Amino acid sequence: MFSRNTCAALGRARLLSNHLARASTRIQNMSSTASKHTMVTSVQTNEAYEPFAHYSQAIKAAGQVWLSGQIPADAQGKLIKGTMTEQTQAIIKNTEAILKASGTGLDRVVKVVVYVKDSNVMPEFASVYDPAFPHRPARSMVEVSKLPAGVDIQVDFIAVV
Repeated sequence: MFSRNTCAALGRARLLSNHLARASTRIQNMSSTASKHTMVTSVQTNEAYEPFAHYSQAIKAAGQVWLSGQIPADAQGKLIKGTMTEQTQAIIKNTEAILKASGTGLDRVVKVVVYVKDSNVMPEFASVYDPAFPHRPARSMVEVSKLPAGVDIQVDFIAVV
């Protein structure tokens, strides 16, 4: 016969074993779900993007869309060298197209990271950005010395589906 303490310890061991088995199953399910993702392509590119052609424009996974850094270009991939207002408008227009192709929209953006060569352009950037994102997603800004294709701005977006 087992003592009362021994029976209690065996019961706790069984409970722990069952809990670990369920946790293991959940982890396996999560890892198989997390590995499923879809590449999204909606904006055409040309030689302006050629060095970056092997990157996807976005990945849709786990109920989110993760966009690659968006640079100012028209729908054919030709770089826009105009004002920061024009560059920001192009970035938002392209982002909107990619998000639409992903089944979401600008109103579902939750995180934005802005990379600029000169942080003094942020007020002009904000004059276009703020009306496009009235829900005010989390945003970071980083001043950098160099960006792809020699552009002055690149913006990363994360949205929920």
